[in-house]
Amino acid sequence: MKEYLFIDGIKAENVLALRSLFYGEGLFETFRYKGRLPVLLEKHLERMENGASLLKIPFPGREYMIGLIRKAISESDISDAYIKICLLSQGQSRFYETANISQPLVIVKEYVGPEQFVKLKVSSFRRISDSHLVKIKSTNYLENILARREALASGFDEALFLNEKGEVAECSTSNIFWFRDGTLFAPSEESGLLNGTTKVLVLEFMTDYDVNLTEGEFVLDDLIRADFVFVTNSLIGCIPVSAIDDHSFNVGHPLFLKIQNTLFEKLKWA
Repeated sequence: MKEYLFIDGIKAENVLALRSLFYGEGLFETFRYKGRLPVLLEKHLERMENGASLLKIPFPGREYMIGLIRKAISESDISDAYIKICLLSQGQSRFYETANISQPLVIVKEYVGPEQFVKLKVSSFRRISDSHLVKIKSTNYLENILARREALASGFDEALFLNEKGEVAECSTSNIFWFRDGTLFAPSEESGLLNGTTKVLVLEFMTDYDVNLTEGEFVLDDLIRADFVFVTNSLIGCIPVSAIDDHSFNVGHPLFLKIQNTLFEKLKWA
């Protein structure tokens, strides 16, 4: 069946990633390039490949994607860069069809370091704990965008999602941890979150520390009684949380500083 696309009255002659445009049917990963490909790049590509399988988008292969990343970095000539890779989908415009073409996109720009700490606002939006979509990094990102805007409009830096049961899930672009009484806590995947590559790395090396580790389902009251709180992702590494709504936290706890230093060493950022 023929299909024509007109943009601002002009007929489009080239194929566009219409399914990503219409339905958010696409995937993305972001990470920092600091003089070398990221330590966790394979984990990012594995997650994108799994997401492509769920959304039925043809995946061009990890080596091909790495080649595109290397080429983009080389031509950009930026030694410390923010990298975003996307896998866009093209096919019939009927929403229930599947993509027959994928189009990789790589964005490279100067890396800008995070603030020293962040303030979180509990979002009015809720994660659905058993949704398949929270497990992938989809370009259908409107809920995260609206939650972040809500937080910024209220004088905060980042949004904290609870799920439909009132349990702590994740932030709009990061995972959350907190420490209390000798135990480091983190919400489990069952709470409705994306299990970030940096989160997994922190949990791995924390087994060498003299602290208990507990992943599970927790309500907000569990979190606000913490000694300290921090968030993680592949762009910031980890940074402390100074406040959640009107509850304040210590941002200079010695254990957090030790975790941060270890993480930066593992990521080759030190």
